[in-house]
Amino acid sequence: MNQTYIALLRGINVGGKVLKMADLRQAVAGLGFEDVKTYLQSGNMVFRAPKASNAELAERIASAIKAHKAMDVKIMVRSVREWDHVITDNPYLQAEEKPKTVHAFILDDQPGKDRIAILRTKDAGSEEWTIVGDALYLHTPEGLGQSVLGNIIERTLKVPMTARNWNTVKALMALAGSL
Repeated sequence: MNQTYIALLRGINVGGKVLKMADLRQAVAGLGFEDVKTYLQSGNMVFRAPKASNAELAERIASAIKAHKAMDVKIMVRSVREWDHVITDNPYLQAEEKPKTVHAFILDDQPGKDRIAILRTKDAGSEEWTIVGDALYLHTPEGLGQSVLGNIIERTLKVPMTARNWNTVKALMALAGSL
């Protein structure tokens, strides 16, 4: 029985690394995955596939993209159950009223305690962040464009990650729920 997954592609359609969503859907559908749907142009996708590890699914998608478009892309996959935890574990309730001020950074691995300690020393002004499970939540009252931490989180924690604003987090769950 197939399960529903959410895949986040990192760093596409910015800085000249262009991947059309139609090409992405075609490459992933070629893997035998079902109900492949994309959201926006920034590499958000939902699909149904036989149960497998997130890493295995990410590798299969990355290989399909490389074969289809000769492009290396970092991909993070979460089951719909795991994505539900991203939503319910969010400590920043202001996300519901001001969704553009809260971002979920999906972590590919857990950062070391030493790296977390270094991030805590950074002067963040009015910004707040919390790690819960495999997500770092960043609340930026002035918006991500004005964020002090937004550009240094990955460099400081030294863990691959990709961020989505709260509108996108919720939209992906809705899209996954429609499959």
